[in-house]
Amino acid sequence: MAVFVSLAAGCAANTPGSEPSPTADPTRDFAAAIASVERRQAQDDQVAAEGARSVLLSHGHPTPRAFVLLHGFSDSPSQFRAVGEHLFANGDNVYIPRLPHHADRTRRVRELGRVRAAELARFGDSTIDVARALGDTVIVVGLSAGGAIGAHLAQTRGDVFRAVLVAPAIGAGRLSDEDQRELIVLASVLPDIRRSEPADSTRPDYIQGITTRGLAQVLQLGGDVRDQAGTAGARGKHMIFLLNERDHTVSEDASLDLARRWSKRGSNVSAFRFPASANLPHNVMEIPERGGNPGLVFPVVEALARASEPSAAVRSVDIPCDGFDCVRQWWRKRGR
Repeated sequence: MAVFVSLAAGCAANTPGSEPSPTADPTRDFAAAIASVERRQAQDDQVAAEGARSVLLSHGHPTPRAFVLLHGFSDSPSQFRAVGEHLFANGDNVYIPRLPHHADRTRRVRELGRVRAAELARFGDSTIDVARALGDTVIVVGLSAGGAIGAHLAQTRGDVFRAVLVAPAIGAGRLSDEDQRELIVLASVLPDIRRSEPADSTRPDYIQGITTRGLAQVLQLGGDVRDQAGTAGARGKHMIFLLNERDHTVSEDASLDLARRWSKRGSNVSAFRFPASANLPHNVMEIPERGGNPGLVFPVVEALARASEPSAAVRSVDIPCDGFDCVRQWWRKRGR
């Protein structure tokens, strides 16, 4: 019995709301981080559409938290601008980088087809290298493709304290794992199938269209993280999934299976879901004109980023478990 109590207490020690005390780290150079972002912005200005350059909201010095916001496939940093400004107003630095090959002003969908899983992973790592100098605690929020990158960071980076994965592209909706693997293989060897739509003059940074090769590479990254989680524990401290009951673009089962694998190896994992009655699209950050509901969604995303209790707009989701894993989950919820 004493052993059981000791193990359970250890599982509850790192509660979702607790954050590490700031520690001095001479390797974190704030000025160098700012210079790195400015170089990335200069590169963005050469190729990106209007309004699509990487965004840095800085107080001019390191802050208690640094938020990294990773936008979705075919979108741009403007997707997270409103949420980023709210987090910034609360006293923290916010970094919203443009994903590789996104929001290109001339090649558009064709450029999106050049996305590669390994490149997205490297991009995520370089982003965290910058964010470490922007704040004492690094918190990542990622949507869809950004959620797959966030999952990679949660799996591999011990300097990510919290990762909020919003409708993450861990698996494709309505496809079995075997079918998804075949899709990724075929998409990598067959010619890229692209569909483009006319640019929206009000949102030149948003690319309307699809590319089979680009989407397959995003799913490759999500699948890689899931495989890694089956053999090694996540290095991130706390992972939160925000799912959408109406979402058939990505697989909720794949996300919950990743959550199960992380939880089984002792990670602090929780999950929430927007009900079908919210009538939200896959891109839950979407503007009202395209079926979104920012007044409902944004406060939930911000609350989870800050490790606050979200509103009644979402419901807690049980993570699949068995045996002692179920006891571990129960203890964590009790300690919350």
